[in-house]
Amino acid sequence: MCWFSAEYANHVAESKAGERLGIRKMYEQANWVVSESELERRRPTPVCLLDRTKVLFRFSEGQEEKLHLGPEAEAVFRMLRQPMRDIFEFSDGRQIRLDDMPAGVVFDVLVVPGSEQLSALLTEEAAGQDEGEREKGTFLARLLARL
Repeated sequence: MCWFSAEYANHVAESKAGERLGIRKMYEQANWVVSESELERRRPTPVCLLDRTKVLFRFSEGQEEKLHLGPEAEAVFRMLRQPMRDIFEFSDGRQIRLDDMPAGVVFDVLVVPGSEQLSALLTEEAAGQDEGEREKGTFLARLLARL
């Protein structure tokens, strides 16, 4: 679960591998992770990531410059206990608090702890797709369409 949204939301969804999510400013100093389709909704449902969920950020040029990261960057979501906060840990070792991420940042869930088999299928599927095809929908939707 995510610390803040678990306390302040009536309903919380769990993330799934292949899902595209975004960061939404909800309160003065608090961001929520929500479904990309709910980024503009007045009352979005927060989506909580399990500790050690692996994600792939897709930054705009402005976001790249602000965060000093490339257009795509892998990170691991972590729920720290002391102090209680949600962070993304990037491959270069940098940690950025969820609340410090710019609103509107979009990312794909690559691996959810405990569901690595499905995550591996999605990774193989993604490797065979070009960038334009990837933008048309989530990996999970294309995978399910083939079944």
